[in-house]
Amino acid sequence: MRGWIVGGVASAALLLVQSAQAVEPAALLTAMTDAAREQSYQGDFIYERTGIFSTHRVWRQAGEPIVERLLRTDGVPQEWVRRDGRLQCTSALTADSAWRDSGMSAVQPSQLDQWYSLSVLGVTRVANRAATVVAVEPRDALRYAHELYLDVDSGLLLQSLLVNEQGTLLERFQFTNVELGPVAAEQLSAGSLCQPVSKPPADRVADERWLPAWVPAGFAAVRREMRSLNGDPEAVFAQVFTDGLARFTVFIEPLPEDRTVDDLRAQLGPTVAVSRELLLPEGRYLATVVGEVPPRVAEQVAASLSPDFESDALTKSAP
Repeated sequence: MRGWIVGGVASAALLLVQSAQAVEPAALLTAMTDAAREQSYQGDFIYERTGIFSTHRVWRQAGEPIVERLLRTDGVPQEWVRRDGRLQCTSALTADSAWRDSGMSAVQPSQLDQWYSLSVLGVTRVANRAATVVAVEPRDALRYAHELYLDVDSGLLLQSLLVNEQGTLLERFQFTNVELGPVAAEQLSAGSLCQPVSKPPADRVADERWLPAWVPAGFAAVRREMRSLNGDPEAVFAQVFTDGLARFTVFIEPLPEDRTVDDLRAQLGPTVAVSRELLLPEGRYLATVVGEVPPRVAEQVAASLSPDFESDALTKSAP
């Protein structure tokens, strides 16, 4: 992982490197979570996965509520607005994988230490700001390794790299410029691309039966909700799981009688998607697991949604 530090550390910053390495990585991650909750900012960032790049503009106003707006600035226009982490409007049903920095507010260093080894690598620069580099390496084969580049002054996440067990770079999130401070209300207002995400009727609630029978050790459900787009009465059940850093989402949607589906397994960079049809006495459903976890983990979670699921030796095979 150390080879991925972009540009290395300049000789003029050696004293800063030694100082950074003296800081406990857990303290740096605590500062990162505080910044994710409390820091307002706007800026531009690039997102790369498996050699495919996209560029984005983000505005974020901290407070009660926290309001965030994301606009893709290349390719097909896309836009999202969230309020306290919940999607308010979107140009797509699910939020972009690139938009994960605010999720760092959920990181709990004391819990991460059970599943990851933490270390400080040194100091470099990102978006013309000094950044401390923290390595987060998994203790098992059920999650990926990360490098987190944290703003020295504020603790804000300026860049993150995600690496698989072979040392291959799967994903890069990196600010190219960022301005800390309050954001004007008009910059948080959704444009015409953003279509409201409507709430289903009150009696459409998340069903306990859609809890997977298996999730990797350390992962827990942090949010469950029913979603519908543009008033579609067929709501989709969405359930987010995280270990405090990695995350995946389980989507469950009813299938009309005339719709045929095939089981799917796809991966782009770190993001894997596994879907399978569920045949239950009350009807047919499509279960899809999407997240930044190894493919076999997503497959196991999807399989565990079946009534006849039996756990295999997946966890036993992990070091």
